[in-house]
Amino acid sequence: MRSFLLGLILVIVSCETSEKPLSSHKILVIGNSITIHPPDSSIGWNANWGMAASGPEQDYFALLKADLQNLMSQLYMMRENVYPFERGFETLNFEQYAHLKAFDADIIIIRLGENIEDGEISNWNLAEAIEEFAFYLGREDTKYIVTTTFWPRPLVNEQLIHAANKNLWKVVDISDLGADPDNMAIGKFENQAVASHPNDRGMRGISAALSKAVKDME
Repeated sequence: MRSFLLGLILVIVSCETSEKPLSSHKILVIGNSITIHPPDSSIGWNANWGMAASGPEQDYFALLKADLQNLMSQLYMMRENVYPFERGFETLNFEQYAHLKAFDADIIIIRLGENIEDGEISNWNLAEAIEEFAFYLGREDTKYIVTTTFWPRPLVNEQLIHAANKNLWKVVDISDLGADPDNMAIGKFENQAVASHPNDRGMRGISAALSKAVKDME
């Protein structure tokens, strides 16, 4: 009987440890069309979620939220397409994103870069802009996760990783996902730009990589 009770206690302790809620509960995701894109009939996109996902529950943001809700008793997630940052990172007035700052995020996920042209990069100007934008949006104790780009952008990724390494942010490499055409919505949309976005399989890959990164932070 004594050994049975000891075994039961060990099982209970083990379960409590594996199901311990994560402490952080406010997560902000800043990105581009892969994160969310409003309807645009000119390119054949008529939805309002991560571009090329088959439904609102299939983009990486929704999948990530669903997974983390199993560990966080109170989880609040917010996302924003910050395409203007990609196209004008050196001159952007951050105040237009004051509502994101007011969200007061515990974790900020930086998932962007595909719309930045190589010719716009000089020295570490992009890395510095990412750093400034991130610190504007966050608090002193906010944690950061940076992903590489889905499509191949070597110079952009160099800048993203530089900013992350300088500030000890976690880097999530998703470049292998974009290297596999099976992770894109090729053939599902006439517009090739839309079709090159992650399909449901690609979205699951991004979500899984980010989920692991968030859990590893705790």
